Amino acid sequence: MTLRRKKLPKPVVSTINNKTIRKKKTHQFSQALISKFHVLNKEKERLKQQPQTQEVIERLKTIEKEMEHMGGLDAYQKASLLGQDKRRGGDSSKWFIKQLLSLKKPDEFLNDINYVAGKPTNPQTYSLLDIGAVSGSNYVKEGKWIKAKAIDLNPQDSLVEKADFFEYPIPKEKYQILCLSLVINFVGDIKKRGIMIARANKFLVKQGLLFIVLPNPCVNNSRYCTDDHFKKILEYLGFSLVTSHISRKLVYYLFRKIKEINIKKIQQSKPKFPKILLNDGVSRNNFCVVI
Repeated sequence: MTLRRKKLPKPVVSTINNKTIRKKKTHQFSQALISKFHVLNKEKERLKQQPQTQEVIERLKTIEKEMEHMGGLDAYQKASLLGQDKRRGGDSSKWFIKQLLSLKKPDEFLNDINYVAGKPTNPQTYSLLDIGAVSGSNYVKEGKWIKAKAIDLNPQDSLVEKADFFEYPIPKEKYQILCLSLVINFVGDIKKRGIMIARANKFLVKQGLLFIVLPNPCVNNSRYCTDDHFKKILEYLGFSLVTSHISRKLVYYLFRKIKEINIKKIQQSKPKFPKILLNDGVSRNNFCVVI
């Protein structure tokens, strides 16, 4: 009788190669650059609001030099583009499309073409404005029923129009969907963050959708902002929460515009949501929205 030799298990071999390690290091570097750029940009905006003493002016010059040394806004955008790499799960538009397709029109809005819910009946399409877009192809797959326009201060994609949302003219034909994905947190001035959301209201049709993405720590580890506080700000600015989702790194919000607002009146009045301490703690950040 011939005995069969028992096969030994194959040794486990690591599949991590030098290329994988380089990619990981590149991603870590990009994340560090983005974080540093945010910190400097926030300090820059804060200093611009202060009396322009010699000390403040010198500090502003130092910040400008440091940001320039990092590669400026162009380097920041390239790092953001890496962060949106689909292999890293960075394309937040996927979550939005999934939620959009799951929505249904209430009976009272069945004949309202501006009530955004589900896939529109052919040949109708949704108009969408993607603000601060890293890529202009986020909604290409849905191109037959979503007509998207992407804008950014410093485009990294030929499909993205160079524009400043704060100076962008409010259109006569308003959009049905507006996206602010990882944009509000980039604005260094806490008051301008509130104005950005208020302007979003003016760009949308009534019953249109506002899609917002923020880094998780902005509402879950801030001294001046919580998830509930942020939702109240949006309610004040004419929006109603449709749904939200919290992941380890990001927070996704989908709001519906339910009323018009008067931006001039809001700007001229005392802030309804000033900068106030909500959660104390040395490890917390200072993200805040004032309006």
